[in-house]
Amino acid sequence: MFGLGFFEILIIFLAVIIFINPRDLPAFFRKVGRLYQQIREIRNNSVQYIKEIEKEIEKPVPEETAENKQGDRGP
Repeated sequence: MFGLGFFEILIIFLAVIIFINPRDLPAFFRKVGRLYQQIREIRNNSVQYIKEIEKEIEKPVPEETAENKQGDRGP
């Protein structure tokens, strides 16, 4: 999980308990959860957008037909 070990997570947890009032912990964790959800949503949307762009890039270019070539010359 984010490259953190058990002791790092324990230290972060203890710091949260020390600096945030225990009565405020549920609200704090709800906010953290919402923030995490928004970050995941932004990431998923970005990945989807990039995949759509890749599909557009990989589409074959239609070949020119004789009719298209004549139309480009003009009168």
